[in-house]
Amino acid sequence: MRENFMNSGRLVRLILRRERVMSTVWIGILVLFSAALAPGMAGMFDAGARQQFAESFNNPVMIAMMGPVYGADNYTAGAMYGNMMLLWIIIAAAVMNIFLLVRHTRADEEKGRTEVVRSLPTGRLANLHAAMIAAAALNAVLALLTGLGLAAAGVESMDLAGSLLYGAVVGVSGLLFAAVAALFSQLSANKNGAAGLSFLAVGVFYLLRAAGDMKNEVLSLISPLGLAQRSRVYVENRWWPVWILLAETVVIAAAAYLLNTLRDLDQGFIHARPGRREASAALRSPFGLAFRLLRNTLIIWLIIMLILGASYGSIIGDIFKFVGDSPDYLTIIGVPPEVVENLPAAEKEKIVVEYFGVFVTAMMTLIGLVPLLTAAMKARGEEKEGRAEQVLIRPVPRGRYLAGYTALAFAASVLMPCAAAAGLYSAAAADGTNPFTVGGLLEAHLVYLPALWVMIGAAVLITGLAPRISGAVWGYYGFVCFVTLMGGIPGLLPGWLTALSPLRYIPRLPMEDVNYIVLAALTAVAAGLTVGGFVFYRRRDVGSS
Repeated sequence: MRENFMNSGRLVRLILRRERVMSTVWIGILVLFSAALAPGMAGMFDAGARQQFAESFNNPVMIAMMGPVYGADNYTAGAMYGNMMLLWIIIAAAVMNIFLLVRHTRADEEKGRTEVVRSLPTGRLANLHAAMIAAAALNAVLALLTGLGLAAAGVESMDLAGSLLYGAVVGVSGLLFAAVAALFSQLSANKNGAAGLSFLAVGVFYLLRAAGDMKNEVLSLISPLGLAQRSRVYVENRWWPVWILLAETVVIAAAAYLLNTLRDLDQGFIHARPGRREASAALRSPFGLAFRLLRNTLIIWLIIMLILGASYGSIIGDIFKFVGDSPDYLTIIGVPPEVVENLPAAEKEKIVVEYFGVFVTAMMTLIGLVPLLTAAMKARGEEKEGRAEQVLIRPVPRGRYLAGYTALAFAASVLMPCAAAAGLYSAAAADGTNPFTVGGLLEAHLVYLPALWVMIGAAVLITGLAPRISGAVWGYYGFVCFVTLMGGIPGLLPGWLTALSPLRYIPRLPMEDVNYIVLAALTAVAAGLTVGGFVFYRRRDVGSS
């Protein structure tokens, strides 16, 4: 057994060195987001507002989305923060860990790195073991910094003990999903399959938690997400879910280790489907190649957007009943309290539904940005994998090659909002209380197109100008998400900082008028960024910095 883990320590140092930028950025964003949001949220609600929020929060729809309410009898700022934020920070940590483990296990096998390492005096399990140790170290840093950052935020009800438990829950949950990714890296025959199955597991655990929180506590305890929320951070500060999550991590990791010893290198237990003997005519063009590589990803994301839109549309008929006159709920969905003050119930309900539709549209736009940036950055990914060279050595102009992925990203920027609008409209219509029109929904979603194009243009520019820092695109995406969701909290962010987000300039339909000059300016910026990316891509060497 000792020989199986030979030189794991050296591989750990190698992995940590390779992760010195990517994981530092991930951890920094998660810690800063957690620490910066805590005082802003605490200052936004006084004791009475928090108590009213807890009462209105305790309904089936919100429980399914966010989890059960703890400490409702004395709803402190800490209890509110734990209820609203813990689940989403855990999911973000899960994404970080899935990428981390797949990158250093299955992806390294595809690139031939593992074969080179195994040719040296290393054990059969050394690479997987080193990846898990590195994940444990990085999650420990994330847990400690998150706990200390929240404690240093100075919120009265968020003491050091509760903050350290919050950090520990995030860190252990992230490590559990690292083990899940390690397991699927043994089952799948490629990195895309390993990552896809891991993210599918996150979705299944989320749905299992939602069903359990509404109907059956046992289901919630089976889900790691539901179990993590049972720590009741800043209320009872239970540590036993941390130890159970840690035990589950050990069991899942042990299964991954066992499967690793049973399979051959570069093989998986789920075999890849063999391709066609001859390529189709569509693969003779760069756009056809780009579409073939991204086809399944985009189809899956279209289905996701349709389902997410339908999930929000299904609660449209009950949204006013849940929101009521709560100023806190009104603030969250962006309704100025003075707008609905002293209005008749029918008019107030109409305004609340409209603002909720705007809130949902912004959320869906942020989610739909992920596949667009993925498509725009695919050319860089192919370049890093060494496959772009195999295309460019043939009579294929560089501009035309990059245009295939860029055109697909711009085309998807229209399809994703349409899918979200279709899901929202169909579910609301099926419920019998549809307040929307097809044209109105499409206009509200498609008005974001210039902002989406700016994001795509930024990705193309970095691909052409500075490919080595292509990960900065996702950092900018995280910033845009933060500004869109939290920029409305008074005093949280300065105006010059929020001005860097293109989504800030999009009108909220139907409450605001469309400023076509602003939209045209955003479109011009997107065109300039995209053209700049093409110019720099044609001038630089493939594989250069």
